[in-house]
Amino acid sequence: MRRLFSLVIAFVFALLVSAPAQAQIVNFTGILSGGNEVPGVTTGAVGTVTAAIDLATGVLTYRVDVFNMPVGTTAGHFHVGAAGVAGPVVVNFTVLTNISNDFVISGTASATSLVPRAAQGINSWDDFVQTLLLGNIYANVHSTANPGGEIRGQLIRVP
Repeated sequence: MRRLFSLVIAFVFALLVSAPAQAQIVNFTGILSGGNEVPGVTTGAVGTVTAAIDLATGVLTYRVDVFNMPVGTTAGHFHVGAAGVAGPVVVNFTVLTNISNDFVISGTASATSLVPRAAQGINSWDDFVQTLLLGNIYANVHSTANPGGEIRGQLIRVP
């Protein structure tokens, strides 16, 4: 009996050790529009943002689809801030300067991408991830006509 018990314990331990780690992916989406800017902007540009954070690796993968941008794009970022509240940049996107019309911005971000914002409680990547999970991160695309932001969308967790 003792030998059987030892074999069962060894088997269970082997299963636990050899089992692959399960990635915990949390998905987000948002609608980009000039009306979401603070203050609102009148524009024909619109877009969507999708993002996924892998909680095991800490890597954020994002895609921003922009449509009908009437003038040259100057920048794009994730900002900290609740809906209707302007906030500072916490992660920069790589954007082709002066791109207009329809285009995609995509990439990944991790701890090395963070622009810390102590006044908003973003001192580390973990702080950024917690703020993202709480719904207080938005994507913003800036243009030559609206340097403060042409279109904006709050990142909302997808169930």
